[in-house]
Amino acid sequence: MEGQAPYHAAPQGPRNLAAPLAAWLRGQGFTVAEYYGTTVAAHWEGSRGERFQLDYDWVGGPSPDATCRLGVRYADQTQYETLFTSQKVRRLKEVRLLLLGNLRYHNARLLAGLAPVPTTH
Repeated sequence: MEGQAPYHAAPQGPRNLAAPLAAWLRGQGFTVAEYYGTTVAAHWEGSRGERFQLDYDWVGGPSPDATCRLGVRYADQTQYETLFTSQKVRRLKEVRLLLLGNLRYHNARLLAGLAPVPTTH
């Protein structure tokens, strides 16, 4: 069709990734809560009691924006330690790369006996 981008074209701007991100995180073993179809709060607990918390926020409107952040709280701590914060994301692949590329999360998965998760797709 004329005037339409090819089906394989990358999105031009940020889009709401809440639903597909929540589904992917559940597949990784996270406990996930979705709020208003725009916010995802998910956590995964490692074998040593560490708790990884990933949060995603979508703000629509004339200047849409999507950000995610990751923190970890170890069993002997009361506060979360920031692993990354306010990372702007446009595609699910970017969120996956941020999470799976985090060395502490990667090592916690290995200690829990989980195979490394592929970062493709």
